[in-house]
Amino acid sequence: MLWVVIPIVLIVVPIMLISFWWAAMFVPAIIFDIILISLSVRIVKPNTVKTVEVFGKYNRILRPWLNFIIPIVETTKDQVLYRKNFPVDVDWITDDNVTASIWLNVIYYVLDDKNDSENWNIYKSIYTIDDHRTMMKSTIDEQLRAMMVTFTHKNIFEKREEIWNVIEERLRDKLATFGYKLDSIQVRDIKLATTVMEAMNKVIETEKLKEAAFNEWEAKKIMQVKEAEAEKESKILLGQGMAWQRMEIARWFKESVDMIKQTDDTLNAAKVLDFLLDSSRIETLWNIWDTQNTKLIYLNEDMEWRTAKARESKLIAWSDIM
Repeated sequence: MLWVVIPIVLIVVPIMLISFWWAAMFVPAIIFDIILISLSVRIVKPNTVKTVEVFGKYNRILRPWLNFIIPIVETTKDQVLYRKNFPVDVDWITDDNVTASIWLNVIYYVLDDKNDSENWNIYKSIYTIDDHRTMMKSTIDEQLRAMMVTFTHKNIFEKREEIWNVIEERLRDKLATFGYKLDSIQVRDIKLATTVMEAMNKVIETEKLKEAAFNEWEAKKIMQVKEAEAEKESKILLGQGMAWQRMEIARWFKESVDMIKQTDDTLNAAKVLDFLLDSSRIETLWNIWDTQNTKLIYLNEDMEWRTAKARESKLIAWSDIM
């Protein structure tokens, strides 16, 4: 209606003044128009609305565009619709008597439901609460302190999602009562007392050092096991080699004994074996003597023992074979 009334007033009043007093009232009429325009025009910006009060009583809502009001009779109040950030910091004591600080960020706004009645968002956000930020902080404090006394300083960092869910549900209902809508809650940070944080860092550092020492010990253990296994394999191979060597020696000894026995049927295996052993002994002594810077002292104890034994048994000496 004001779209019609105000332009008519701006036109009719100057015409009437000019008609009655003509040139003498021309300038006052222009001044009157300028004053009336400045008092009656209201330009509403995007994401903003204005409520109009007639002698202090709510009347209607002005939305973004060019609007008019009746000067003096009507006044306006502003309300923004864009999203706002509200940081909240809460300090409290955990279940194990550690001071914890939780920093939150609340994002909220007034939802324009395109309804100008007194039961809808814009009206309630202006006329039902004086300081909505104090209300939000009180609600968050109440919820956080009730929750934090059930947490320990060790598990409070694991409760981000639980904290977010409980506060969001409670705050969403509370804000809706006053015409506001909750967009989201962000848990910015959780901090403990400095001394507690330093102690926790030392515990973590100690655990890491312990883990590193254990890994080093495991590595040494594995190396020792591998070395033992390698030594075992080496000894097995060495034993197999020695056994194979003895088998080969025995086989060649047998073949040698058989060849010597074929030359003389009177020789038995014992005589031939003694002959071979004595031959090997003499060859060994010769190799030692033939080595440079080596002195050989020969003690003929074994030969005397063999001679005495041969006489007793009436057997020929080893030299008789040769």
